[in-house]
Amino acid sequence: MSSVTSKDRVLAAINLQESDRVPMDFSANKATLERLMKDIDCPDLFGLIKTLGADIVDLRGVVDPVYKGPVPEKRELANGVSENFWGWRTKIEQTATGPEEMFCEFILANKTHQEIQQHLWPQVDWFDFSDFGQRLEKWQDLAVMASGPSVWQHPSFLRGLDNLMADLMLAPDTAEFLMDKFTDFYVAYFDKMFSQVPGKIDVLRIADDIGMQDRLIMSRQMILQFIIPRVKKIVDMAHSHGVKVMLHSCGSIFEIIDDIIEAGVDILDPLQVTAKGMDPKDIKESFGSRICLHGAIDTQFLLPKGTAEDVSKTVKEMIDILGKGGGYILSPSHVLQTDVPTANVLALYETGLKKR
Repeated sequence: MSSVTSKDRVLAAINLQESDRVPMDFSANKATLERLMKDIDCPDLFGLIKTLGADIVDLRGVVDPVYKGPVPEKRELANGVSENFWGWRTKIEQTATGPEEMFCEFILANKTHQEIQQHLWPQVDWFDFSDFGQRLEKWQDLAVMASGPSVWQHPSFLRGLDNLMADLMLAPDTAEFLMDKFTDFYVAYFDKMFSQVPGKIDVLRIADDIGMQDRLIMSRQMILQFIIPRVKKIVDMAHSHGVKVMLHSCGSIFEIIDDIIEAGVDILDPLQVTAKGMDPKDIKESFGSRICLHGAIDTQFLLPKGTAEDVSKTVKEMIDILGKGGGYILSPSHVLQTDVPTANVLALYETGLKKR
């Protein structure tokens, strides 16, 4: 009998089935990734994923199409600010524990609706997928995840979150125009990607934070009006290619999980267990028979401030609670940042490998 691959393990969890062990996911920001590769003596991301025993590779920044757009894919501006092809501007800021990339200078913040329409909006034909499948081959025994689409968060990187929130109430046509520009682009972009490499991508990850620490970022009704229908467009496109969909939203989102499931989402990430109402037992009991759960290893307090023993104990608890009967992918509840010590990262994955 052939051994279980990482891809097999992840697909079993998505289908709410048990496998030989709970599958695991890994992601870290650039500075943390470089530190981990040095500390664990791994030459590259492929080696690090294999060493940790993770089962998923996120393609973004690892295997991308070739960019051929009319504006630079990324350019450096004054004062350390960078701008990408969307017009998002970011800057590396030094924090107490290391560098972090921050969004800044929201270039559509003060623009009129007409001026926003005239923005140079990216087109799918700016991206060449012709050799994309060939470069995927190295990763095929892992579950392969494409990531990047967003219908709510990405518009805020151009408009500013405060302005976009105000638009929902005062200028809904502007909010919807912005959100449709991103939604329509991502539907077309990932449709092209999946058509180019049929059967080689397993998961599409959408990232749209709609929760805060203690409540939704807006009313449930507004989420149902503005966000869920656009998420569903991406879900339906992905499902037409046999690709499963993960939706990422931090925060207190228990109230909207039923609606996320109704939209066809297959995997819910990240289960921010420190947020109000996000008790893992309640989430498993309420939703675990209908959606795969992903995350739950706290990156606010446990991973940066706990001991390796604390991390190991929590990993075992989450596997017992969320992994019971299948349907759980073990993962930090956010990208690992520079405040998480290497010992705690190792404790997470070593415990996940041993726990049956």
